[in-house]
Amino acid sequence: MRFVASTRCLAKPPTGIGHYTAETLKALSQIPDVSVREFPSRWVRPLARYRERHLAWWLDTLGTPGPAVSLTRFRHSLVSRLERFFLRQHDKPAWFTPRHSDVYLEPNHELVDTCLPTVAVVHDLSVLRFPQWHPAGRVAHHRAFFDSLINRGDSLAVVTVSEAVRQEVIRMLGIPAGRVVTGCNAPRSTMRPGNTRSDGRHLEPLGLRSGYFLHVGTLEPRKNLTLLVRAWSRLDPALRASHPLVLAGGKGWGDEELQETLRKAPDGIRNLGYVDEAAIPALYRGALALVMPSHYEGYGMPVIEMRAVGGAVITSLDPAVREVAGPDTPGVDALDEPAWADSLRRAVEDPRWLEAQRQNGPAWASRHTWARGAQAVVRAAHVALAGAGVSASRVAA
Repeated sequence: MRFVASTRCLAKPPTGIGHYTAETLKALSQIPDVSVREFPSRWVRPLARYRERHLAWWLDTLGTPGPAVSLTRFRHSLVSRLERFFLRQHDKPAWFTPRHSDVYLEPNHELVDTCLPTVAVVHDLSVLRFPQWHPAGRVAHHRAFFDSLINRGDSLAVVTVSEAVRQEVIRMLGIPAGRVVTGCNAPRSTMRPGNTRSDGRHLEPLGLRSGYFLHVGTLEPRKNLTLLVRAWSRLDPALRASHPLVLAGGKGWGDEELQETLRKAPDGIRNLGYVDEAAIPALYRGALALVMPSHYEGYGMPVIEMRAVGGAVITSLDPAVREVAGPDTPGVDALDEPAWADSLRRAVEDPRWLEAQRQNGPAWASRHTWARGAQAVVRAAHVALAGAGVSASRVAA
């Protein structure tokens, strides 16, 4: 089976969808009788990433008069010309045809116009369920994407990253259950139990010592961080001093209420912003518990990664998060601020409360593998091919 996969999301700094795409394509390429062609190709990607890193320069400097001779201008201009040249060498319309490929895989939310049977990955439906948590442009873009999915008819199959999202796709998009396959994400290979003493070299530059409460994720409304900050603020000053709240994640859209709450909160909250990937395993291992009070998630990558390193998690009752967290982890209503404060307090005062899940975490996380996710993509591809009337013998040829 020959896949052509859109990899435009890999030209940008790593995100959850970017990690999913890279790891899934790697796992697909290891399945017998499966080949993967990436568009854009890997040798074009470094040029696109360079441009993404210097996007502010492109938007500002190139739009205004500058010096006639400039090394920076020359370098950026050369990168732009090389990228356009290489993109022309593999003509997109020719790649997305039965001559070169059997199935088109779209891991992001950007459909290519093609007649190929299509496997689309849906990571969540938050823009449909909670449009108030997203900018209008993003909502319009995703709604157009979902409309395009539905219009592909029987030649479409969908992969979701959790059973919770699968049920939403069937219910909200009206796609038949037989054409929606449950896959998964998986923890990165660096997420494993380690020596917390050696983790100090990563934590010290961040000004951290082990024993903090940790949240990992973009600072946006659906993460419910305003409630988390208020719940942590309810703790006694001595507990807050010894167990600070650490927020690791970039600034998101619509976080004004959170920022106002942070300004009024007591001392002890560390907003780290984006944290280098090399430090993330140590950041997980140094935490007393990962706290995830999200209103809504499609999967919950920080949860499975925390479990993989042998850490404890406390989550909301969101179905996808509970699915990933496992039955041995405590769940708290996302709207119950006193209950969240009680859970944080118990995590400090009752060391045995979370110990069982720490012991079970790596084994639970090992059920979630990229190989399992890739097999879900292959199953979906067979569904899309059958819907398009393409026989298995033709694909094998």
